Amino acid sequence: MDIIFDLNDLKISHVKCDEIKREIDGKYLLAYGFERNNLKDVEKKYGELVVDFNHENAKKIFAGGYFIALFDIEKKEVFLLRDISGIKTGYYGYDETSSTLYISTNMHYVASMMSTDLSKLYTDFLLYQQFIPDGYTIYEDVHELEIGTLLKFNITGGTYSKTRSDLPISFTENNFSEEENISLLRDKIIVAHEELIGNNNIVYLSGGIDSCAMLASLHNICPNNVNTISFKIKGTTQDETLYANKVAKYLGYKLEIIETSPNDCKLIANYEDDIMSVNNPIIGNWIYRMRGTINGNEHYFAGQDTRLHTPSVNGIDKWVISNISKGKISDSCLKKWIISLYENFAYIFKFYNSPNRRIKYSHLLLSALDYKLFLLRRKFQVDPLKYKSWKYDLTNFNSIADYYQLDLKSGMSEREIFNRIVKLKWQEQYTDDIRYMVDMGRLVNGFMMMPFYQDELNLFESTIPWNYANKEIDGLDGFKNKRIKVNKYILRKAFEAELPWDIMVRAKAVSVSGHLMLNGALGNKIIEIIKNDLLSPDSFCKRFGHEYKARQIIAKQSKWQPKDTYFLIYANYLGALCIYYKKNILKRRI
Repeated sequence: MDIIFDLNDLKISHVKCDEIKREIDGKYLLAYGFERNNLKDVEKKYGELVVDFNHENAKKIFAGGYFIALFDIEKKEVFLLRDISGIKTGYYGYDETSSTLYISTNMHYVASMMSTDLSKLYTDFLLYQQFIPDGYTIYEDVHELEIGTLLKFNITGGTYSKTRSDLPISFTENNFSEEENISLLRDKIIVAHEELIGNNNIVYLSGGIDSCAMLASLHNICPNNVNTISFKIKGTTQDETLYANKVAKYLGYKLEIIETSPNDCKLIANYEDDIMSVNNPIIGNWIYRMRGTINGNEHYFAGQDTRLHTPSVNGIDKWVISNISKGKISDSCLKKWIISLYENFAYIFKFYNSPNRRIKYSHLLLSALDYKLFLLRRKFQVDPLKYKSWKYDLTNFNSIADYYQLDLKSGMSEREIFNRIVKLKWQEQYTDDIRYMVDMGRLVNGFMMMPFYQDELNLFESTIPWNYANKEIDGLDGFKNKRIKVNKYILRKAFEAELPWDIMVRAKAVSVSGHLMLNGALGNKIIEIIKNDLLSPDSFCKRFGHEYKARQIIAKQSKWQPKDTYFLIYANYLGALCIYYKKNILKRRI
């Protein structure tokens, strides 16, 4: 949806298949969301929402998240509401000179309507941290409605008020037994899927336990209305579709395998238009996009877990979290000095560029002496050694680090400490996992469903006792049959009845394939865009401090390797930012 609301008129355009437009009692309501199955008393529920515009009434109508705009033209007021998990999102910008409010589900549309600029801080966030904090965008004057927020805005004077509901995360463990937690997790995952089903439910199946749980859930709910798809990149030596195909056959489904050829120029035929259509231009947009005929009633099921049922922690993480809980780790100038001294030593001798992971990350082990520095470097990836070693622009390093401030105290349980970390990382997970998948679905008029982010499911998962959540099971390595310990015990046990043993216990077989895409047509296009930017008298890369990295990218040409994962993500985002700068900033200056 694209909306212009000024003192004279309300203009609405580009209402998509997953958006709803209604006029109720002289007010206009636009909703980006999926109406609940078998919704009863529809008119009554919408009427109640207009009278009392809040999450409780919105949840009675919508499943799977929502972004809703309610307009009172007579009073020149608009109310915006975003679901408390942040599955759906929307953007807005206000032009004071014309008293005009622009609203859209695409941030670039809002930017195109205003006189604005790219933000140095938040473009740095995107390039270095690979996400943008909740409530912000890459543009200085374009805002994302924050997760769980109700915004009231009067365009006459540009006044507004906000109220915000918290994420569905508890900090208290439940008292259920291990078996009860397994059973309850299974039930709640199935219910989360049941709320989102349609006539044609298509699972993005990778063979990992998360997507297998999605398929198993739908198999229990609507086995005759389920299809499966999986993706592979031509030339990969790590083929996830082997495992996806095995679980699909086991449950009686035929897997559609879509192969992406990195050298297929059709992938980038409309590259700049595609870039302007998505809010997160992640490489996956050109790998996992749906193909063929879309009828508008397809429900695509995708997404990883939120890490609430299975904390992403190693032995050192657990030690640090345990010691925070017990009050055994305290701030110390001496500790900070020792950590800083070692990091300077590691920088001089280029430890971070070592192929040996023990050498590369040795400073993280030492930083465990100071839990705040450890969490900043290990869990949040704001690592001064990484920034310096990779020649990142350090202008906004401290501002980025300030975003990750956590008030962790002695006496907090280990579960509470970890949940507070997840809460802070929520937007990062959301951006990576949800936003680009939702964008892809919308581009082809399909509905993208993200069951692992349903409120009630997350609320329960956050209460699973720490010792159960971290329990491991004897399993198999990702692309091998080597016996190893694997995590996600509770989730695996919840769906072991539906899955073959060697799939149920297999660690995620992640196909590292971004380098293949960058060695093909996509990489050539990105390099072309960056070269053109550097030749421009008003270059984004030069103005925003990225010329050195831009020239490193150009020098790569078609020599990307699997170990270049972080750099190729940077390259992809840098190319996209060059386009946003050219399309939405420079064009207004001409």
